[in-house]
Amino acid sequence: MTLTARMTGTARACLLLRTCLHRYRRRTALPLAGIACLTLWASWPAFFAPPPRFAPSPLPVSQPGKTPRLESALVNQPDPLRVHAAAITALPNGQLFAVWFGGQREGGTDVKIYAADYKDGAWSPQRVLATPAQTMAETGRFVRKLGNPVAFVTPQGELWVVYVSVALGGWAASQLNLIVSPDLGKSWQPARRLITEPFLNISTLVKGPPVFFENGDIGLPVYYEMAGKSGELLTLSPAGEVRRVTRMDHGLRSLQPIVLVETPARAVSLLRDGDDLPPHRVWRTETTDAGQHWSPLTQTDLPNPNSALSALRLKDGGLLAVANDVENERFRLSLLLSTDDGQHWRVIHRFEDKESFLRNPPDRNTFRARLSEDLQDIGRMPDPETVARNAENNLCGTHCSWQYDYPYLIRAADGDFHLVYTWNRSFIRHLRFNEAWLEKIL
Repeated sequence: MTLTARMTGTARACLLLRTCLHRYRRRTALPLAGIACLTLWASWPAFFAPPPRFAPSPLPVSQPGKTPRLESALVNQPDPLRVHAAAITALPNGQLFAVWFGGQREGGTDVKIYAADYKDGAWSPQRVLATPAQTMAETGRFVRKLGNPVAFVTPQGELWVVYVSVALGGWAASQLNLIVSPDLGKSWQPARRLITEPFLNISTLVKGPPVFFENGDIGLPVYYEMAGKSGELLTLSPAGEVRRVTRMDHGLRSLQPIVLVETPARAVSLLRDGDDLPPHRVWRTETTDAGQHWSPLTQTDLPNPNSALSALRLKDGGLLAVANDVENERFRLSLLLSTDDGQHWRVIHRFEDKESFLRNPPDRNTFRARLSEDLQDIGRMPDPETVARNAENNLCGTHCSWQYDYPYLIRAADGDFHLVYTWNRSFIRHLRFNEAWLEKIL
């Protein structure tokens, strides 16, 4: 049975009405949207049903007396040539699970969704999780290319992967697909299409980790990219049915939200800057009713070059973020701390920084020499010569550059922090650090 068929009439009516009010507010109203909203007036009481409250996040194990530790490794193999948009999640058995997409280029028809497992301090060989042909066969919809995936474990103990697909055009024509593993990645149910848009069901993408509600629902941060960009919160039932879509921004200038829960009713969201006008800063909004409404966007003091960021809330209420804290390019990736709920930030560590090369971009020889130095700190990886060659192929033309982006940060139940990000367009780098290392640099 398809997802659309499983949704109740009331759920479909509420989704359509909510989307009319949230998505088309402050836009030129589509005639069809107006007719649909009026037609569904009977669903008004259901529309105003009280939203569920955020579920408290489980507290990680404290780590007193631990030795500071920072470990590094590359997750994927050299083939395919280019990879991007990794996500990572901790499994109940103590292992980690990572997903990303890869191909000859971003947006290529050969792009596939890959996955790997982290066990006993090492990553398993990568495996293909989804392809365009497979997704097309399982959903019954034409698929030309694939994009961003996210992975997470639901409160019911299932491993979910939500990923982007496109039939025609660019990312503005994207749709979301869901695959479910009831046994933490050993087997997967067929992919199904999520119905996030009541008309064409296009232009919804995903990047950040979910939040959970007390009733078992899942809040998935997504973003809408048609005639502008805006962050949204997509609420899914435990069965994967879309309950509602709530916009965070009506200014058409933000995307890829990260939601950071503080109490059952309150959360802060940080969003990537998609505005054309400087200054380019991370956006911030907050909710006091568990995501049903969001405050107007305000700019933080954290620079953002239209690039993804990641963040999480610490036990003391502070916010820890990983971001490209520059206004242009992605040559720097920093660890930052905020003690005022995301309004102001200070750098506490640089994971990557190539600012010294901006004025004089290196030629291939200089690039390769510096890259050889970088590889000494990478840790576990494929053949170093192959790693360097892939990076050179992806980053060198007349001159070469460096690029570190799309961080994804989590904290596991044992208290350790895990960060994955795209390393020079060529590999997914994994950094693992503990609470003692973090306290040492604070």
